Amino acid sequence: MGFTTLEEIIKFAVQREETAYQLYKNAAETSTSIAARKMFEEMAAEEKGHKEVFSKIDLAEAAGFGARTAPDMKLSEYLVDIPLRPNMTYQEILTYAIKTEEAAYQLYKAAAEMTDDPKLKKTLQVFADVEKGHKLRVENLYDEHVLTEN
Repeated sequence: MGFTTLEEIIKFAVQREETAYQLYKNAAETSTSIAARKMFEEMAAEEKGHKEVFSKIDLAEAAGFGARTAPDMKLSEYLVDIPLRPNMTYQEILTYAIKTEEAAYQLYKAAAEMTDDPKLKKTLQVFADVEKGHKLRVENLYDEHVLTEN
């Protein structure tokens, strides 16, 4: 990842969100579980929304974004990687989503650490925060629907 301009980072973010959207969309289409399909459709819609937000970022305003902090349950550290396949259980779907969002968060966080440009750093940190928030949402579902049931 050799980012040198804010435009390159935004293009990369848009591409990453499109990839995530396609992944979740395809997962929804191939899943035979109604719960899995619904969850992947929601995830696809959210990634599509992220792509639209990132596509519309005004470069002049990007420097004005503030980073937000969100608690991290760190569930991804304790979950085993799950391959994408039809007939996934709800728990497997949530595990897969948590791992995917953690990877996106780590990607943007690492990219932010690679630059000394304050505007680039801040923008990438905002992108990381968005993905962390998405992961937190799925972790909360996991906590509510999996951990409390076991």
